[in-house]
Amino acid sequence: MQEQEIIALINSKGAFILDDSKANAELIAYVDCKTNELLETSAKIEWKISKKLSLKDIKRFKIYHLKVKNLGENTFLLIDILKKDVKNNLLEKILKECEQNASVTVEEPDLGKFVLDKATKSLHSKLKWLSEKEEIDVYLNIDEDNRINTLKKVGAFFITLEKVFKEKKDWDKKLKTFAAEHLADLATELRKNSKSLFKFLKVWKWYFIAKMKLMSLAIENDGEIVATFDDRKLFSGHKIIVKANTNNNEISSAIVENFNIDDYKKIEVPESNIETKEDKE
Repeated sequence: MQEQEIIALINSKGAFILDDSKANAELIAYVDCKTNELLETSAKIEWKISKKLSLKDIKRFKIYHLKVKNLGENTFLLIDILKKDVKNNLLEKILKECEQNASVTVEEPDLGKFVLDKATKSLHSKLKWLSEKEEIDVYLNIDEDNRINTLKKVGAFFITLEKVFKEKKDWDKKLKTFAAEHLADLATELRKNSKSLFKFLKVWKWYFIAKMKLMSLAIENDGEIVATFDDRKLFSGHKIIVKANTNNNEISSAIVENFNIDDYKKIEVPESNIETKEDKE
């Protein structure tokens, strides 16, 4: 097996194998230093753990100048790392494409793991709310689609999220109460237009609050939060949106998404779309 030199772009670091003290890593592509040929491949490099070559010496999305032996079957034996963080135009172009497509995960020990959705430019996670069985979608609306800028901004969003989750029972109650105070009369108006036997009964605030169920929480800039509730048929399936600010501890608005009472005055709402029993959850 003849030694050769390659400039390699690393994809992922493999497992440390205990029985023979070997580690491995997958390549995205490499350049043969002798021919200057670019090869895009999922070839693997292996090396024996030692003081010279540790498990931490090879990292994902880094470019290295390596001395290797070709073991066949798309596998190289790593002999030495000749240079780290090598500049290579061909591999840097591939690296940029990989970084754009790669998933970005940000983890906060007390809050959980968030994955960046590059299409919406937000970090998403599912977190427990008032009980172990109640899980909500949480979005950090970073407005960034790359790892570096996301990491620069995410701290402020975590601070806001932590404020809410430290007092989540209180926030849940405040958001629902505000919505009930501003929207219960509208729910009563809609009920009047239904075929329900209870069409002339008022939608009381306590009933309105009991029906609401938090679905998602979006964290915006400057302490702003947007809570989206399942209306549970209070408004024929339209979501209830409540906005607040954690910095001044104030709730600013509560609306029914895409809802216009005038549209429902034109036709009778079927009984199946209106909750008819006050004690039913």
